[in-house]
Amino acid sequence: MDYTRHGDADLVAFVRAGTVGAFGPLYERHVTAATRRARYFARCSAEADALVSDGFMQVLEALLAGGGPTESFSAYLWRTITNLAFARSRKEAREVPTEAPPVDDAGRGHVRQESFLDLAIEGVVDRALVVRAFARLPGTSQQVLWYTEVLNMSPAEAAPILEIAPGAVAARAHRARDDLRTAWLAAHVDTVRPAGRCEAIVDELGGWIRQTLRTRRRSAVEQHLGGCLRCRKLVAELATLNAIPPAMPARVHGARSA
Repeated sequence: MDYTRHGDADLVAFVRAGTVGAFGPLYERHVTAATRRARYFARCSAEADALVSDGFMQVLEALLAGGGPTESFSAYLWRTITNLAFARSRKEAREVPTEAPPVDDAGRGHVRQESFLDLAIEGVVDRALVVRAFARLPGTSQQVLWYTEVLNMSPAEAAPILEIAPGAVAARAHRARDDLRTAWLAAHVDTVRPAGRCEAIVDELGGWIRQTLRTRRRSAVEQHLGGCLRCRKLVAELATLNAIPPAMPARVHGARSA
């Protein structure tokens, strides 16, 4: 049977029913995009290939067990790869080194490497996109993120500098983190921007995913998505990215005592 003529949904149904041969076209269609996604997490091409291989294997096992994706195959695959990468990083973080680290690693050990949401891992995303997203924020948001996230100050410590109450610092930092995530998604859109009639919509896809659009704009985006396969694929990719906290620059060691 020529499975290449079938769509993803049909192929997923075939595999879930026990037809392993239908998984081949799914692999061929999505391996390139999956490899590109895995490179966000991997330190080398071999590591990216391992993430892709393990990701496809987990999806296949889930389908054969009666589970797996029910809507977008690619989005499910990307989430699987993301989870594998996070699991690997958590495992590495728990491992105790048995010998002295190289000089470069020892130096980096003095810098607290964690995301502004305490979940992301160093190198999980393109740092250039984070910098671009940070530059899009208003000056007040940049300030509060710089003091609370980069310099690792508590709200009480940052309050005298920002000349607002500690509670206001915490509230402003919370809003700034949300704004940074939305700006991060928008920065990603810039790298894959569709042309033509999609031009007026793509800038609002991040806000649509983050549920920050006003009712009229949300309706306009949803109407466009109903008839645009390109933007629906982009939304699936952005939804996967939205689950990955963008990492802030490394926190500055010793800043609290400076």
